[in-house]
Amino acid sequence: MMPWYRHRADIPASLLVAVVFCIQLWAFFSIDHPLELAAIVALLMLVQVSCGAICHNHHHVNIFTRPWANRLIETVMYLQTGTSPWSWTIHHNIGHHHDYLDQSKDPSSWQEADGSVMHRLKYDFYNAAMIYPEIWKIGPRHPVLFARFKRWFLIGNLALLGLVLINPVNAFIVFVVPMAMMLVVLLDNTFQQHSGLATRNHFLASRNVEHPLYNLTSWNLGYHTAHHVYPGIHWSRLPELHHSIRHRIPPVLISQMLIPDLNHAIPDERPDMDGALPD
Repeated sequence: MMPWYRHRADIPASLLVAVVFCIQLWAFFSIDHPLELAAIVALLMLVQVSCGAICHNHHHVNIFTRPWANRLIETVMYLQTGTSPWSWTIHHNIGHHHDYLDQSKDPSSWQEADGSVMHRLKYDFYNAAMIYPEIWKIGPRHPVLFARFKRWFLIGNLALLGLVLINPVNAFIVFVVPMAMMLVVLLDNTFQQHSGLATRNHFLASRNVEHPLYNLTSWNLGYHTAHHVYPGIHWSRLPELHHSIRHRIPPVLISQMLIPDLNHAIPDERPDMDGALPD
């Protein structure tokens, strides 16, 4: 019998998504007082942010071997992160990963028209608001994926509409507001990882975090250069891949802090630095 999981490392990730969703549903159906509900949702968001990293990793390497199971967990994660089925595949995998070295094309661009670094808050809110418009720009170049995205975007929003019709106030507090907030959080992570790193060299284009708790809660997104060099590799292999290319990453782009510091110097790109990708 075919196994359900492509990688056993995804079992705890999928269970976390399921537990968070069960708590969301419990709060939605059980709590009548808006302030009490908002407090529970705020506490849940401390864990829910980890679902954003799980969603990111899932769009690179799907969790399940059954397509219907992948669409189901993507719909659940849409109600947690605001990224619908196939949306991150188009915006992030195809858009950002292909063009992150060219800020004139990157759908998550951190650069202003004059070449300066966009203010962090402006970046977060502007690019979060532009996620779905950018998908509509990128999507037509990939008609099969775009058709799947539109179909499941409709399904996901019908599920959300059903929750709104059942209880508009609770749906707004438990789902709508956190979904919008999570999009901002997702973009803020991208700002931390790439802002100011104007280069054509893959090994100078990302900040990395080696703090164990950071990588535990972000499912290894701290090894971000390795992720961009090997975007199709499962997240569980990123530590070993990071170790194999660590000597090619400037120390200033490797942080040991739980909360990375963005106020460090941007490394200069010397003519002798090799930016070629490994075989």
